[in-house]
Amino acid sequence: MTGSNLFLIKKNTNFENSFKKLVKTYKSKSEKQKFTQDISIYLNKLIIDPYPPQARAEPLPKGLELPDECQFYKLLLTIGKGTSGKIRLMYLVYEMKRVINPLWIYNHQQFEKRPPDRDIKDVIQETFEEKSIDRETTKNEIVA
Repeated sequence: MTGSNLFLIKKNTNFENSFKKLVKTYKSKSEKQKFTQDISIYLNKLIIDPYPPQARAEPLPKGLELPDECQFYKLLLTIGKGTSGKIRLMYLVYEMKRVINPLWIYNHQQFEKRPPDRDIKDVIQETFEEKSIDRETTKNEIVA
């Protein structure tokens, strides 16, 4: 596979904040490091295949439409035991731009199903306003 077939990961503010909040739920430094490494591995796998078997298309909040080339997905991960180990990663996939934009990461303990629709809608709209998925995305802006 050539590099041009790979996707780029472009994180937004909400993803960074939700990730930090989730990391804080782990008590020891080693648990925090392992969790961070595990999520990094999953993000790197998305670069190669943005549609793994444990991901599914997620319904959009009411009143929100995305461009045709953009899809909204949720990746279901089991990293640990109990509700805190059931991790969910919501992300947008831009096929034509070859970009994945992680929006939110949370565990089952924080949200049983998913964050409230109004919050998801706000995050997606902010993503477009932040220019997280920019027409002129450069490698310097990409964080994997």
